[in-house]
Amino acid sequence: MNAPWLQHYDAGVAATIDATLAPLPALLDSAAERFPTVAAISFYGRTISYAELRSEARRFAHGLLANGIARGERVALLLPNVPQAVICYYGALLAGAVVVLANPIFDSEVFSHELRDSGATTVVALSMFYEMLEQAAPAAAIQRVIYTNLKEYLPSSQRALFTLLRQESEGHRVPDAIAGKALWMQRMLSDADSALPELRPVDPAVLLYTSGTTGRPRGVLHQHRSLYANALQTSVWFSSAEPGRERVLCAIPFSHSYGMTACMNLSVALAATMILLPTFETRNVLNTIKRERPTIFPGVPPMYAALNEVRDVRKFGLSSLKGCLSGAAPLPIEVQEGFERITRARLVEGYGLTEAGPATHANPMGQPARSGFIGVPLPSTEARIVDLESGADLPPGAVGELLVRGPQLMAGYWNQPEATAEALTSDGWLRTGDVASMTPDGYFQLIERKKEMIVAGSFNIYPRDVEELLYEHPKVIDAAVVGVRGDDGNTEIKAFVVVRPGERVSEAEVFAFLRDRLHIPAMPSSIEFREALPRSFIGKLLRRRLIEE
Repeated sequence: MNAPWLQHYDAGVAATIDATLAPLPALLDSAAERFPTVAAISFYGRTISYAELRSEARRFAHGLLANGIARGERVALLLPNVPQAVICYYGALLAGAVVVLANPIFDSEVFSHELRDSGATTVVALSMFYEMLEQAAPAAAIQRVIYTNLKEYLPSSQRALFTLLRQESEGHRVPDAIAGKALWMQRMLSDADSALPELRPVDPAVLLYTSGTTGRPRGVLHQHRSLYANALQTSVWFSSAEPGRERVLCAIPFSHSYGMTACMNLSVALAATMILLPTFETRNVLNTIKRERPTIFPGVPPMYAALNEVRDVRKFGLSSLKGCLSGAAPLPIEVQEGFERITRARLVEGYGLTEAGPATHANPMGQPARSGFIGVPLPSTEARIVDLESGADLPPGAVGELLVRGPQLMAGYWNQPEATAEALTSDGWLRTGDVASMTPDGYFQLIERKKEMIVAGSFNIYPRDVEELLYEHPKVIDAAVVGVRGDDGNTEIKAFVVVRPGERVSEAEVFAFLRDRLHIPAMPSSIEFREALPRSFIGKLLRRRLIEE
């Protein structure tokens, strides 16, 4: 296949990755053998070396096996970005289990659906989530509940303070009646000498649920080899990274495919230090950057936008940052330029989806910026644009559906063979459902989700085009554009706008701003001002919710 994008690869980035793929824990073994004393985790002053991390993961694997876990059983992790999340993730994989990554901020109904759908038999959860687990578990086939407490991997000085001030007031203590029926992570860690199960690259590894921005969440099953491949693809993209010396700010939840790969597995592939943040709070993030001096910061646009808005941001010393990769949602040009101006770090936009591990595209870290583009395919990844109706290949510059192919693709949707067959072609291409185009020299531009494109009369309207213009207004901090059915049956374009704190702007002023920049068919018929827009926990705009309202 013609691959014009290869000419844009940074020096040192090969066109392909090593085709000899391995089980995912091989990354941890390699890091522990090459850099045993390097800090794998930094958590509020507590560090865990790579040798210690591998030991803890193996001890947890033995503990699971001692409690009856069988190969292929699903183990759900209800954990934020804490050391236990990394230990239990790799430990469950070492035991031959399939990890189900659940998001702690979802409600019990969503969590219950994921437990039932996945058939999970075991849940590992922070003690503070016991109420959510008690509500969700009865409808599922849960055989084992394993609790762990936030304080267990804090520094000794903070552990005592946590017990004194926070454990009772913030609900971290599990009632005795519930605690007595559960297992506790620290008590089940085992130093057994028995061998762990032999893993194969094709074994099922992780079950992730899509965010459901355009419909009900589906379970996406990845094998060890697809996640191993995507970890390699993202790690080699940072061609200037020095194994054993990088520090990655892990603010994206590991429960999302982007956080799992671009923070956790990328770090392990580079033997980098994971600086863990359970939540994203702007001042806490800035203080962490000042204290921990991260070099790599994978994030999402709302995170970078929030940092841009801090007036005294430069005093936090963001100069340690070298490379920042934005994903999960389109990166507004205004946000990208503002962040690079403040930090002097390189912020590039990437692209991916849960079904692809998730990363498939990124802008080169060392090339001149092409704002508004998702970049070029990663090593060993192919991409093409096809007609939305016929599926025929389209030439450069034409707009159609983006298809991708590579070793990072999912095995399929969990227990949904028809949906899998619809998404994956017989020759291995994934239909992304995204509308995009490719330049003659191989750069890709994301236009819109296929399901979110607005058909108004004979015109195809792409919401992102209008949203980018709204972002250019100096008083606008967030925007969304959707198509809604009018009383006359025709589709109308509606814009939702969030104004910067302390600013005021009228509908007439926004219309006047757009009138000089926008073709009439794409002009919104109305504008609604809101304090905030609905977004997923990873920052992806939920246009579906606006339409439903």
